[in-house]
Amino acid sequence: MKKSMLLLSLLTLAWMSCEGPMGPPGEPGEGVLWKIYNYKVYDKDWKLVGRPGALGSYFMFEFKEPELTNFVCEKGNVFGYRWLDQNTQTPLGQVVVVGESDNQGNEFLFTEVYSFSFRPGYITFYIDYSDFATDIRPGTCDFRIVLNY
Repeated sequence: MKKSMLLLSLLTLAWMSCEGPMGPPGEPGEGVLWKIYNYKVYDKDWKLVGRPGALGSYFMFEFKEPELTNFVCEKGNVFGYRWLDQNTQTPLGQVVVVGESDNQGNEFLFTEVYSFSFRPGYITFYIDYSDFATDIRPGTCDFRIVLNY
């Protein structure tokens, strides 16, 4: 009796595990594709928004990026980094606390904030200074963007 029950169970299991024909492929899932882009903003290319030294002034530079489609912007992930050197990067918005002094011993304390924004077709990088000392241009910066969609 045990052998016939085992045989009946195995036949039932084999019959239920059969597969039919393969259906059409579905839409790609989220997070399946990723791409990495490196950008360099030269010191001469930073655009000042506002007047030099004015409240609310900051620097920005915008790149055209066709890979930033509506789909990526709405359903994907966009991660931004700033290269500190050839081997080290830090996530954006990066806050850098700066202390400098002039030839007369006066100290100047401020922060630099590096950030980015994106929209379909464009990526924009920003530098904001807490003291709005935008009469001094920022240096060349290297950035990295990772798209995941």
